[in-house]
Amino acid sequence: MMQSVEESVRRDLNSSGQDALDAVVDQSLKPPPERAKIVISFQGKDGHKQIRVYKDEKFERLFKMYADNVKLDIQSLAFSFDGDKVNPTATPDDLGMEDDDIIAVHVKKR
Repeated sequence: MMQSVEESVRRDLNSSGQDALDAVVDQSLKPPPERAKIVISFQGKDGHKQIRVYKDEKFERLFKMYADNVKLDIQSLAFSFDGDKVNPTATPDDLGMEDDDIIAVHVKKR
């Protein structure tokens, strides 16, 4: 009787361990979720530029790209969305941005 109980416990432990291993393997085989992208426009005095960006990408990099593109010092530019200044460490997702939203670009007066 004792031997059959031990065998039953061993079988249960082995099968539950295998189930956990199978779950880990299944998760590792799934491709990582795709990062969501949107198209946003930078509207400056010289027109607008559309950029496709990841929703979790920090604006800091986007602002630098824009400044390089228009050949202006990033320190001389101010960026706003819906009338509020955009923090360079924020992301489009943080601001609830969607496709075709516009970031206004202003050149600071010296």
